[in-house]
Amino acid sequence: MPNFEYRGLMREPSALMFSRALHDRLLRAVLDRHPRKSFGYLVSDGSLFQPVDFVLFEGNDRNVGPWQQEFWRRGRYFVDHEDAGFVATPEESWKVQKLLAVRGLFEIGVFHTHQRHPANFSSIDYDMHVRRFDNLWHLVISLRNVALPQVRAFAVSHYGVREIEVHFMDENGTGDIERGPSARRS
Repeated sequence: MPNFEYRGLMREPSALMFSRALHDRLLRAVLDRHPRKSFGYLVSDGSLFQPVDFVLFEGNDRNVGPWQQEFWRRGRYFVDHEDAGFVATPEESWKVQKLLAVRGLFEIGVFHTHQRHPANFSSIDYDMHVRRFDNLWHLVISLRNVALPQVRAFAVSHYGVREIEVHFMDENGTGDIERGPSARRS
């Protein structure tokens, strides 16, 4: 089990626990959509730091009305790359909330893909995250090299950002825990 630290008012994990099957299924799903950007929730039925499933969003309002202007204000990169950024539609967000309630699940983390950049947590990632999520961790999946996706996790709050290690369990959630390659530090 991961150790926990108190930061501000939120308990943060020192590590996230993924089943290898869930991790691999998530990577397959985002790779199947590539080069389309992916965004979604990691969900659980209990633990705040051990997802049991994920939900991918389909609709993206990033280029609609005020959201497009919000991204364009961030600089030329967001004007030149209309696929940089993701904003879920209100209708789909509500539909996902109802689906999670029916399944007895709740969101514990957010994930998104980077198409051209490493799995860094950027300033726009931070601004968009703290605007909406005050208690969820964040997983960034870089598909810059689709043969070697990079996965990094972050605890995010108004106090700042801290990288979290990702560990993998066997299918039963027991046995030896393997430290993920994205969690290794050089």
